[in-house]
Amino acid sequence: MGLRTRRSILGQFGALGIAGGAAFLLRDQILWPDPEPRLEANGGSSSGWLSFIGRPGAPAVMVLTEVNGRPVRALLDSGAQYSVIDKALAAELGLPHAFAAPMIAYGVGGKPQLGRGVTLAVRAGALTLPALRAAVLDLGPISGGLGLSVPLVLGQDVLSTLVADIDFPRRRVRFLTPEAYEPPQGAFAVPARRKGRALLARVDVEGASLEPVLDTGASSALVLAHDVAEDAGLLSGREVRPARSLVLGGIAAGRMVTVRTLAFGGEVLRDVPVHIYKRQPMPGFPSGLLGVGALSRFRAVLDHHGGRLHLVRGA
Repeated sequence: MGLRTRRSILGQFGALGIAGGAAFLLRDQILWPDPEPRLEANGGSSSGWLSFIGRPGAPAVMVLTEVNGRPVRALLDSGAQYSVIDKALAAELGLPHAFAAPMIAYGVGGKPQLGRGVTLAVRAGALTLPALRAAVLDLGPISGGLGLSVPLVLGQDVLSTLVADIDFPRRRVRFLTPEAYEPPQGAFAVPARRKGRALLARVDVEGASLEPVLDTGASSALVLAHDVAEDAGLLSGREVRPARSLVLGGIAAGRMVTVRTLAFGGEVLRDVPVHIYKRQPMPGFPSGLLGVGALSRFRAVLDHHGGRLHLVRGA
């Protein structure tokens, strides 16, 4: 399929990559160890800068990695609780099961999947994850040619052990050890906190204060659960339009409204499309996602370990 046709198809989905809101429910007896990253640049404190891959303007943080020695495109997804590898790639690599007990994964679209765990050796620049535990799931269009073509998702399990310095204007990212991290020149702190492994940031939507999950896997500026949008008064007195999103394993139908103002990082965005989804009744399922649409004007430093978010304007 030609690039032009693929772009046209992608343009139909306003919340590309919203699978970043995936919630993975693991059985209690499964031990999911934290990854142990190795950094080889700057005296063992940095991965060095990694350039984004994909077309300019692509609404996602994608980098080229090696998985068990094979080049693989990866999505950095701060909304995913765990790292994921597409089942087709896992089969091609012949990855053995890391444990026998299955897991259930829910995306924002609400359709569950039954998966299993494998162990990967991942390298990106001067960063090595020698034994990364990942869930094997069907990423659907996100992995295929109609989506981002990324069969690997690096989630909060990785981000909880590293600081991610994402320079959106210059389309690059680097990873740092929490001990070595110092805010870059010109950075300012944004109200944020850690909840579980997720990083929540403060936003104001038409005067309503909300705390969505910071989600580099969602392309929209803001995605909200239906009950949150309703409580904030965003569903009354305005046009509600149908919308579709690429999600974990497929395409989900949702709704969309336009809000007059969205304040984040000291800036005010106007006439912002907000996607609405039905929240699943389970612990830890996100009430909202703050995506790349709100972050792309900044250099954003995500410190999941310390519950901090720093931004730099005009990087």
